[in-house]
Amino acid sequence: MDNIYDSHLKGYSIEKVREITRDLHIYYSFKNYKNSITRIVYLTSVSGDLLGYFSIEGEGVNHQFDSGKTNQLNIEIEDNYQGKGFTKILIKIMIEKIYEDIPEMIERGDQMLFIDADASDGFWDRIGMIESQRYGYGRNPKYANREGAGYEKYITLHNLHKYSLS
Repeated sequence: MDNIYDSHLKGYSIEKVREITRDLHIYYSFKNYKNSITRIVYLTSVSGDLLGYFSIEGEGVNHQFDSGKTNQLNIEIEDNYQGKGFTKILIKIMIEKIYEDIPEMIERGDQMLFIDADASDGFWDRIGMIESQRYGYGRNPKYANREGAGYEKYITLHNLHKYSLS
């Protein structure tokens, strides 16, 4: 993986949010480029090497969740760091940051978050994602612009938060 100080991350606002141990830190980053919004929570080594991340990408008008456009989840954790609870920590921090930035999302927990394709060996199922009824919509022009069209699975913001607290 990359390093938190790599030049391609310079367009992001990045802040250190937690030190798990002396050697493991968590950073939160945010980028809004022409209403295309990316939020990423990174698990890093003390030297800034990326060991994992959790991201939500989407579009917004006044904030990330007000356009009716699909918000997509991505996650990657290096093999040596899987199964140690870091995913829950990254997700919890992400949801807390969303609630801090967009307080109305606390009450609007039905916001759907999607994955494009499941190659996670069951991870997305374990956190509570379910098959999207909109999966085939991407092939039907009538529904092609509907939120989640063509995406395989989804979870609500509220259920993702519940998972992070379990």
